[in-house]
Amino acid sequence: MSSRATAVQEAFEWAEPQLNKIYRTVEPYRHAAELGGIKAVMGGGAHFRATQFAAAKRMVLYTDTVLIPDPIFALIESPRPEERFRSIRILQEMFFMLRLKPLVDADLGVPPVVVFPSFDRLLQQHDQTSREKLTEFVGSTLGVLLNLPLTCIEDAVAFATKHPEEFLEAVRAKQLLVAPGGPIGEPLDEALRRYISEIGEWRTPSYMSFVNSLSDAQKVCNALLERFEPQFHLIDNAIGMRAQPLLSVEQQAYYFKLSAKARNDSLERESTISAATRASIDALATQQFEWLSNATIEALVEMRLNNENGQFRKRLAESTSLLRDADFKDTDRVAAEVASGIGGLLNDYRSEAKRLEDKYRRKYSSLAAVSWLSVGAILIPHLAPLFAPVSGLGLAGTYAKTKIEERGERKDLANSLVGILANAQDDHGEVE
Repeated sequence: MSSRATAVQEAFEWAEPQLNKIYRTVEPYRHAAELGGIKAVMGGGAHFRATQFAAAKRMVLYTDTVLIPDPIFALIESPRPEERFRSIRILQEMFFMLRLKPLVDADLGVPPVVVFPSFDRLLQQHDQTSREKLTEFVGSTLGVLLNLPLTCIEDAVAFATKHPEEFLEAVRAKQLLVAPGGPIGEPLDEALRRYISEIGEWRTPSYMSFVNSLSDAQKVCNALLERFEPQFHLIDNAIGMRAQPLLSVEQQAYYFKLSAKARNDSLERESTISAATRASIDALATQQFEWLSNATIEALVEMRLNNENGQFRKRLAESTSLLRDADFKDTDRVAAEVASGIGGLLNDYRSEAKRLEDKYRRKYSSLAAVSWLSVGAILIPHLAPLFAPVSGLGLAGTYAKTKIEERGERKDLANSLVGILANAQDDHGEVE
């Protein structure tokens, strides 16, 4: 076991410089920004695991390209002394990222997924403009949400230090702290305990000693800074890459909506896609449509080879076409129409499946009738002149040909958009 651990460590020591060299010689960010079509960019957090993988698969059904900030580069772009299990995190991210590889290997004209280095930490450390934008975004967002005189991160830290009770009361009144995995609206004391417990599993003892030395107000402030910083990077990427933000975790989506509201939805003003499309992407990212993620990567590749994501978008656009502009702000309202559109596609699948069933039932019945008539002609001599003899070999060949045709048509249906949706639904149960 120790030899294997040593080999893994040596592999990391070799791979990291190689990866950094690649990241500094290619320009996936610029290439992704130049892509046309409907794009969604993931963000709101630093991980790409099961939840993010499932959301990416759902979006491959609808968008032209899903843009994913490279979670592995985020762990190696600069030292992370606070990370307790950095190598394990890298392996986790690799495991889920590599499951998207068939979509890349398909070499489609429009890439279904693009993974790009976001350079978040490097820009914060070495680019003064980026650092100033970040501290202004986070500080002023907190100021608006808490109704406090905050214009930068330094203001927030200073206020939490000098006026701890006032700061805690403002956060408590707005229910602003939501711990990782915790419910929205959880009482502040419980949310803070959950936050400390959660980060304690993944942060180093020295970092946790620092956190535990802080007052409760400073701990809450630190937690909020960690929550709002990824929203800045997501909005920055969305604007720069002309893409719709995609948030797969409920708590992160909550902070994104708060950020957008506090900033008067500057992202919406910069958006190049319609309100209906943005609303559909938001709806598909919710747990209600998690069952769509049951589609296999192989099926998604086949669907994208046939450009059927455009058909999916068109069908959902028809379902949401009667909504007013104000309705697009209501995710539940949009989700109901999206569900109706998907329900229509599932009905199309059932109709086509029944058509194939009837078609081949008739064909097999005809073959059976010919077979029995041939037998009858042999057993009843006076029928023989009425029917040309059909050899058993000929019947077998016809049956085999018909069976191959049936399997081909059923395979085509299964790999079509409606087939993928139906199979995903079967794996999940009935759509609610």
